[in-house]
Amino acid sequence: MGNKKIKGITFVEVMVAALLLVVILLPVFNFLTKAVHDTEKIYAECVAITKAKQIMDTMLFQIPWQDIRVDSSDSSKCYFEVPELKLTPDDKFYDWNKTKYDAEVDFLKTIVPMIFCDDRNSTFCQQSGKLRGDGLIKTEKGIWIRTRAKVVDLEEDFELNVDDKSFKIKELTSKDADGNYNLVKKIIVQVKWTLLKERDPELDPNARSIFLVGFKSNL
Repeated sequence: MGNKKIKGITFVEVMVAALLLVVILLPVFNFLTKAVHDTEKIYAECVAITKAKQIMDTMLFQIPWQDIRVDSSDSSKCYFEVPELKLTPDDKFYDWNKTKYDAEVDFLKTIVPMIFCDDRNSTFCQQSGKLRGDGLIKTEKGIWIRTRAKVVDLEEDFELNVDDKSFKIKELTSKDADGNYNLVKKIIVQVKWTLLKERDPELDPNARSIFLVGFKSNL
């Protein structure tokens, strides 16, 4: 019987095929990686923008004027507190005002942690016995978002010009719960985020921020 040649695949052919496969799949892999990164980036930006708008809308339209307080101990923050109920139980309007006061307190305790924090960090907003406009949110995708609100009162000597007449704020309004003449509050909302998973944006020098500015008047 004659010798038969056995045909097969050589090691060189296998290596060439593997190299071709890598060359073909590498651009696809890079495209998918970039697509995932871009998706996470867009997701984080959408969450941050939505959260910033939610905080600003809530402070402008849902939280009462007198409950948004300037934190004199930390100019970068604000806190939320219902002014003290000054009526006595002997006053005929005490029961009605006490019911309203308690409902307003419960509302703040619910809404502030909801907009600034999340269920896992609801106590983050409650510091030193105050409800602060400062929180941390951890999304389902592992992205952490810091929220913060700052409130600035216009100076009581600030003048408003109407029909060639000048009026100072203290001439237009009575003192607020903090003993200041105040007519307009400037609200600054900051939402800060990082694409680094499970990391506080405050620790990331490349973290991004969005700012919203609004004005709430006591008119």
